Amino acid sequence: MSRWAGTGAALSSGLAAIAGPAFSQSVATDPVVELPAQCRFSKPAQVKASLREAPDIASEFRRLNLTIADAGEPYVPFDLVESAKNLPHRQFLRAYAFADRTIAWYYHGGSIVTHVHVVELRPQRDRRDEPLVLRFTGRGLIGPPCEATEALLNGVSGASDW
Repeated sequence: MSRWAGTGAALSSGLAAIAGPAFSQSVATDPVVELPAQCRFSKPAQVKASLREAPDIASEFRRLNLTIADAGEPYVPFDLVESAKNLPHRQFLRAYAFADRTIAWYYHGGSIVTHVHVVELRPQRDRRDEPLVLRFTGRGLIGPPCEATEALLNGVSGASDW
């Protein structure tokens, strides 16, 4: 028997073991970055665990044509995935409603890595005669979500300030 007998089968099963997890991670339902169970902030807040609890946030994403999966729903964590073109590249994680603003967390898939965005929304009027609605302010950070939330509460407006 040749000393190479069985090498092809072993190599094939080894490659399958390597390739299997990479493919299975191309569409995610669970966070790829571990999130803190709780945060302590300098101001009291009400937690919103899903977009169903925060329809005003979901509405703002739709208004800006940004597709987002709700917490726990499938999304694509990498931009280069071809097999799941109909899934969003964002997944809502949670939001905190403070007295004067709401800060939302979501995953955003990227070409190299999925990261957590922490963004601020504030009540605004689109026109004087319309009611207040939540709108993105343009202030947001990428990074540890508890710390980024507290930074936004303290007036940090972008990555260069943080």
